[in-house]
Amino acid sequence: MSTEKIQQDINWIKQLAEEGRNQPLSDGIIGIWWAVLTSAMMLLHWATLTGLMPFAIQYIGFVWITYSLIGYVGTMVLVKKIKKKGGGYSLSDRVSSASWSMFGAGITSFFIGVAIAVFYADAPYWVFNIILPVSFFGYGIANGVTAMLSKNRASGFAAALSFLSVIVLMSLLMTATIYLVAAIAVLIVIMPPSLLSLSAKK
Repeated sequence: MSTEKIQQDINWIKQLAEEGRNQPLSDGIIGIWWAVLTSAMMLLHWATLTGLMPFAIQYIGFVWITYSLIGYVGTMVLVKKIKKKGGGYSLSDRVSSASWSMFGAGITSFFIGVAIAVFYADAPYWVFNIILPVSFFGYGIANGVTAMLSKNRASGFAAALSFLSVIVLMSLLMTATIYLVAAIAVLIVIMPPSLLSLSAKK
């Protein structure tokens, strides 16, 4: 590759970065959607574990599958609306979208692995609880990448809170309370940057 070609590529990347650096992110509504849906699911799981729901904890897996399907369908609808309005094309938007997509793929594969360990390798049921701190670890990375690229302080704060949540949730790993705390933490971590992005777009 020639020096001229390399310089052109560098200039193109720089142009993209400058283009998106000060633009508000377009995925605020998606963040709100997942924060509310996930918090509700965590509360339902906690209520089931503590005997507040009329069905046994053994059936909660079907509820999680339903949650995932509803979340996916809702996301697809929202993405179409965002693109229809001309959003989602800045560099920050694309990197943020890629980060959260990779997080989703990662946590899905981790969940499948845990399910196999529990149902086919005789791992204890509480191993499912490990998914929660791992999820917040992923939140921290996704928010951190977004913060560094877009200079979004709210995302940086959310990243710090995500990593703090990992510590708190690990200390509650063997208790039902982990789901109640996670339900609150999801709203604290995801809602502020999402609401700020949404308001900045208006």
